[in-house]
Amino acid sequence: MPKGLIYFVLFFLTINSYAQSNRFKEQLDSIQELRQLSKNNNLDLDKRMFYAEQANDLSHKTKVDSTVLRSRYNLAWLYMLDKKYSKESIRLNHKNLKLAHKLNDSVSIAYINMHLGYVYQNLDKSDSAYYYYYKSLKIYKDFNKLLNNDFDFLNQSIVLYNIARLQVIERDYVGSQASIIQGINILLTIPETEESLDNLWCLYDILGKNLKHLKKYEKALEYYNKALSISGKMKNNFESQLFTKINIADLYREAGKYNNVFRIYNELLEDKTLEKKDPTSYAAILNNIAYTMFLAKDKDYNKIDSLFNKAYNIFNDPELFYELSAVGNDMAEFYYDTNQKDKALFYSKKSYEYGKKANENSEVLRALKMLSKLKEGNEGKAYLYEHIKLNDSLISLERANRNKYARIQFETDQYIKEAKRLTTQNILIVVIGSILVFTLGLLYFIKVQRTKNKALVYEQMQQEANQEIYALMLNQHEKLEMGRLLERHRISEDLHDGILSQLFGTRMGFGFLQVGGDKETLKQYEQLQQELQSIEKEVRDVSHELKADSSFSKTSFETILENYVKQQSAIGNFKYSIKKERLLLFETISNSIKVAIFRIVQEAIQNIIKHAKANVLTISFKEKENILYLSIEDDGIGFDAKTKHKGIGLKNIESRVLKLGGTFNITSKPNQGTIVNISVPT
Repeated sequence: MPKGLIYFVLFFLTINSYAQSNRFKEQLDSIQELRQLSKNNNLDLDKRMFYAEQANDLSHKTKVDSTVLRSRYNLAWLYMLDKKYSKESIRLNHKNLKLAHKLNDSVSIAYINMHLGYVYQNLDKSDSAYYYYYKSLKIYKDFNKLLNNDFDFLNQSIVLYNIARLQVIERDYVGSQASIIQGINILLTIPETEESLDNLWCLYDILGKNLKHLKKYEKALEYYNKALSISGKMKNNFESQLFTKINIADLYREAGKYNNVFRIYNELLEDKTLEKKDPTSYAAILNNIAYTMFLAKDKDYNKIDSLFNKAYNIFNDPELFYELSAVGNDMAEFYYDTNQKDKALFYSKKSYEYGKKANENSEVLRALKMLSKLKEGNEGKAYLYEHIKLNDSLISLERANRNKYARIQFETDQYIKEAKRLTTQNILIVVIGSILVFTLGLLYFIKVQRTKNKALVYEQMQQEANQEIYALMLNQHEKLEMGRLLERHRISEDLHDGILSQLFGTRMGFGFLQVGGDKETLKQYEQLQQELQSIEKEVRDVSHELKADSSFSKTSFETILENYVKQQSAIGNFKYSIKKERLLLFETISNSIKVAIFRIVQEAIQNIIKHAKANVLTISFKEKENILYLSIEDDGIGFDAKTKHKGIGLKNIESRVLKLGGTFNITSKPNQGTIVNISVPT
């Protein structure tokens, strides 16, 4: 194929690859933008779902599973917020579960199970909700040690909160408390954020409700106050403060402390914008004030009636069935007590109807009890029998539900065990297949390894030969040094015992002579004696220096290296210096490393003599944290280290360094010299 055509094809492929990469990045940016729009709470739900669907469609075009998963469970979450899309939300979440299992993404699996729990809880299917919540919780607990993300811990606490809510509905207050405490303990281990504080407030608030149901009013008040304290740390705490204060007032009313109830509600009504900001809570406060006045035997019936009717009308506009049922029952009690039985009958029937629509059995029971009082004869008995029947069925259901969640946990655990067993079986099949492949690969590897072993044996023999050569060099050097040292000692002794003694004797002989003459002659005589004494001192100093071994304190390796560099400097006509940190002791370094370092220096100096035309060579040694650092620097002509291929000398150096498990780096530029940096573990 012509070279021109090859270059054209390569150019075309490069451009195409770049275009694809750029297009993929643009798609991801668009997906991110659409996801952000879908999470904007200021937009209506339909608009948010539109953006989420667009993000989902674009994600499928990328064919990247993780991108598809994120977009799809974002869409499933928005579908969950609208009950008419609940089935679609369930379908999408199950698809997400399959994809998360394919990606082996345990955190996403836990998160999606939590979403399914939300959907079924919104559909009032508590068994299914608990099943998925428990699966999510179990995954989070199994991976608890691996979790390093505060967001995952937060989700775990949210799952526990929703399980606690389900347990309260089923009147399992003890089990609910256990779930709440687990959730609180998790949140106390992570940093405080708006989300973690909000969930902590929810947990303390529901714990207060729990204890109120158990008639433990003081403890309930303690946890309500903790909820208020947590709410005080939140930025957007209007609703949390309002709800908790209403719950505290409700607690005081049940405990018969009516003055505290009025005090709290009056404080809340000081906010003149409350009716506009939260009409439902405002209506609840009006109803609770009226009902508390009734319980406290307040005789201002007109005010009670006015407050009840105003609250009822506010609830009636959006048809809040639970609230209408509750306030209607309160009004029926008031009208019955004030002998307005027609009104009591009207509101009791309405509460009975709304209670059934809201699936609030407690309000249905209240309505039936009042209707049985208001209606005489068989009709009243019919209401009473229905009340007894419903109450008995609720008691039976409560008994049956006490162990229902334990059964769901058991069945879920069994399902998970079976899934793990099947997974293990599949893994076993894969392992057996892998062993067969590994065996074939091993046979091939053995064949290749035999060939490599021959090369290794040769290399080992070469290394041993190097060690022997180095040992012989050391031995020869030690003999030379020993000869020099003995000769120095002999000369020192001859100087000290011979010449020095003779000089001393001569000087002493001069001292005993009676020299006469003039002053000038005597002065010359004394000067000659002093000069003899000075010569004695010089001879003594030379003798001591010859005797001393300080000039031979260098190690044999250093001496051999310096002798070699000295010889080569004469050949290459360059000056040199060898620098070493004072604390570096070559005696502690193994011979194999010293041989390799010596060979590396040889290779480097040969390169310098052949190519560098250097005037100065500097060799530096230092050791830090069991790493020996060697730097070989010259001021030669250098070369472009980025473009020029390494010669055989540099390749040999690099090979020796790598065999020692070290690192090799060369820095050079034209006309700027060359630096070879080497580090080797000792």
